[in-house]
Amino acid sequence: MFALKKLLSAALQPYSLLLVGMAVGLVLLCFTKKQRLGRGLLSAGLVLLALLSVGPVARSVVRPLEATYPPLLAEATQASATMPDGSPAPRWVMVLGGGHAEGPSLAPIHQLSAPSLVRLAEGIRLQRLLPESKLVLSGGGNGTGATEADLLAAAGASLGVPQGRMVLESQSWDTIDEVRALRALVGEERFALVTSATHLPRAMAMFKKAGMNPLPAPTDYLAADQPVGMGHVLGLIPHAAAGLMIERALHEYLGLFWAKLRGQAR
Repeated sequence: MFALKKLLSAALQPYSLLLVGMAVGLVLLCFTKKQRLGRGLLSAGLVLLALLSVGPVARSVVRPLEATYPPLLAEATQASATMPDGSPAPRWVMVLGGGHAEGPSLAPIHQLSAPSLVRLAEGIRLQRLLPESKLVLSGGGNGTGATEADLLAAAGASLGVPQGRMVLESQSWDTIDEVRALRALVGEERFALVTSATHLPRAMAMFKKAGMNPLPAPTDYLAADQPVGMGHVLGLIPHAAAGLMIERALHEYLGLFWAKLRGQAR
């Protein structure tokens, strides 16, 4: 099921669909008499490809996900046993894995994907602001090397996190696996849930459905607000980064739909 889900997710990404459509158009144009249909598919594919590769369109797709929850303790600079609303600080800071690539010759911190590394940094920041908390690091592996939880822990130790303040969950493959494994660890206790801002709405919906009590802690923003300037002008030029933003956002929209369809999310 996991492999099938990943395969379908990749196949339904916009660039995959556009390339298939344009390839069909090219075949029709070159090898059949359906010239008009072939030109139409190619033209539509090129227009959509250009639109999906510009900054304003990408930000409009990503921003609804990232605006769902505000940053947690964004202005805090010193540790406190209570939250800004006076409630007790959570005892757990949970960092969800965001991917890694095995490279035995590399330091653990260099084997983590960019999303995983940013999530770890945010988890460490929050743990230092919540003095009684432990850092829960989640993520499995493929059975041939270190798990992502192992790499996160090694990278965290290299950044000064004491081993005794880290708890590892190294059996999960995806978000629903993490929900099940971490439910057994923290139960209904409140915890800070650290993951990418695009992924957080789906993760929150799934953890809440399981009867857990997460505090949203988004990080790894893709569409952060910026003052109007040269960046906005350059964003009108099609570029791969915009396409990556859209792919990540659509992956989350599809993932949330799938989770709700299977009764795994609110």
